[in-house]
Amino acid sequence: MGSGPSEGSIRAPALAHAAPRNNLLAIAAVIGAGFFLICSDACLRIASAELPLGQVVAGRSIVGCALLGFAAWTQSALRWHPAILTPAMGLRVLGEVGAALLFIAAILRMPFANAAAILQFIPLVTTVVAAWLFAERVGWQRWLAGAVGLVGVLLVLQPGTSGFTWWSLLAVAAMLCMSLRDLATTRIDRSVPTLLVGTASAAGVAVGGFALLPLAPWPWPSGHAALLVVASGVFVAGGFYCMVQAMRLGEISAVAPFRYGTMLWALLIGILLWGETPNLLAVFGILVVVAAGLAMLAHERRLMRARLGEARKSS
Repeated sequence: MGSGPSEGSIRAPALAHAAPRNNLLAIAAVIGAGFFLICSDACLRIASAELPLGQVVAGRSIVGCALLGFAAWTQSALRWHPAILTPAMGLRVLGEVGAALLFIAAILRMPFANAAAILQFIPLVTTVVAAWLFAERVGWQRWLAGAVGLVGVLLVLQPGTSGFTWWSLLAVAAMLCMSLRDLATTRIDRSVPTLLVGTASAAGVAVGGFALLPLAPWPWPSGHAALLVVASGVFVAGGFYCMVQAMRLGEISAVAPFRYGTMLWALLIGILLWGETPNLLAVFGILVVVAAGLAMLAHERRLMRARLGEARKSS
């Protein structure tokens, strides 16, 4: 989750629109992606009891980079592209590094589901920032959804109450880094293969993990901890692959709402592994954030249908 792909990071090939759509398989893939990414973060949380933050993040990223790189190689996508050195790609990698380090740091110090809930605010943040930076037209419905979603995030954070922890601001910072990653990805040349973007991003996160080496010594991991880190890397690569498949097989408007199913996995794993049950205020905040996101997606779907109808009439 901390370093997993986003809708903005998934780019189908130029001829993807010609392929038949299968929304049921795409929905299954996006639900699977959410499960894999949550499992990846859970593995690192457990491994962090023995290993420092930089070591687990670097280890996961090395495994993920190797798997994504191999997949890119099999599809002839592992090749040099000039866009790798563009500012957009640099910002994407920077956002990915910050998201991975900050989110893993957050889930070590706050309830798992609460941290995951804060990330659900990303689509609303990217919408508002895109309107500000890229002059995209944003109607009152989007602004309202953003405001309601912000209220939901505040209910999860619960500032000023006994349930508040300053560590939760790490999850907020991770969310902002992921928003930066998504916005930067929209500016990357579309000719850059998706798997190449993923491989380069994973390599960047690995470097970010190694950058923390001076802060804490890296012990030789036990077999259990090493297995958890490797499993985390496999889950990340699996989540990325499933998300790619979801975006290629189905319509984004049909698939996107099911990304919020990640919250169910986070709640379930938090309860089963650590006995973490969010309080009623946090649960209500989670529902508010998800509802605001779904309402925005429904609005976008209506707009898309209206545009398609106008295009058909004009033709």
